[in-house]
Amino acid sequence: MTSTTTRHHQNVVDLLLVQHSRMRELVDEMLSASDAERREPLEELARLLAVHEATEAALLHTAARSG
Repeated sequence: MTSTTTRHHQNVVDLLLVQHSRMRELVDEMLSASDAERREPLEELARLLAVHEATEAALLHTAARSG
């Protein structure tokens, strides 16, 4: 793996870790919110999960091909 590729992968991993943290925050928000307040964090969580899953799948697919 080249230095640029390694940096790119580390950046993606860092992004995934930030997303993990945000997802935990959103779950906490939903658990402490009233029924009426849950919609917004739930919608954000759903969007974030879709992006997150696609990013992880692409990263793992790339790693499997090169490994």
